[in-house]
Amino acid sequence: MNWTRTICAVTAAVLTFGMVSCAPAEPEPLYPDYTNPEEAAAIREDMQYIIHAAGRLTGVDKDGNTRTYDGSNSLEGLQQCADAGCEVIEIDFNFTSDGYLACIHDWYTEYADEITNNVPLTLDEFLECKIYRNFTPIWLGDIVDFLRENDGTYIVTDIKDDNLAGVAAIADYAPDLKNRFIVQIYDESEYDAVRELGFEYIVYTLYRLDWGPKVDWKSLGYFSKTHPLIGFTFSYELCTVNGYVQGMQTSGTPLYIHTVNGEQEQQLYFAMGITGIYTDDVK
Repeated sequence: MNWTRTICAVTAAVLTFGMVSCAPAEPEPLYPDYTNPEEAAAIREDMQYIIHAAGRLTGVDKDGNTRTYDGSNSLEGLQQCADAGCEVIEIDFNFTSDGYLACIHDWYTEYADEITNNVPLTLDEFLECKIYRNFTPIWLGDIVDFLRENDGTYIVTDIKDDNLAGVAAIADYAPDLKNRFIVQIYDESEYDAVRELGFEYIVYTLYRLDWGPKVDWKSLGYFSKTHPLIGFTFSYELCTVNGYVQGMQTSGTPLYIHTVNGEQEQQLYFAMGITGIYTDDVK
């Protein structure tokens, strides 16, 4: 017997077994897949364009000049989206001083003359304003009415001050419409609470993360394999980080970027592998 050959063969077999047995196993999801996988797939398909803050509107400035306005989160914005057949609309939320969810990016005076910077109004005070002196303000109740009147439309939440309290307020106000809200979380720690409140459709938005966690695509990808996500969303600027989009794609989770206007630029990102784009342009 050729002992040298036999020892080499056994050694090779042991090494091969060791390589196979030490390969990292695919992580098991901590949550079951969606109750309605077909609906989740349809939502992702509809999210090629997500209308940011109810879209761009035309109004008149204080000098009487016609101009465009972004970020109104207004009734006119919702109606424009409905008229155009937009199916996924992102809305900003902030709490009023009396605890209601108003549709406004921040309590800044740029949105209405009646607002003092960083001082929330009551709901009644807010609803008496004109956003950008042109548009009708809305709150969660108006969003819910809009969803009831527009089947097949979904709202992506961007809750600015207390996300989990805001999600709880939505669950309490419209428990039958939880599957019509796509909840953005800002940190991994928020995921469990959102699922426990009964919301399945979750987007992990990265804009509040520090740079290190934001670009750690391996950790983000691992999280998405154990926590089902509709997708990740991040600033278009991250697409310039070498290997970032390719790394994020390895998770198999759809990728969305914000905020990009202009068809030519959008097509460049789609060609790069981006799934969908937040945009001010109603399409």
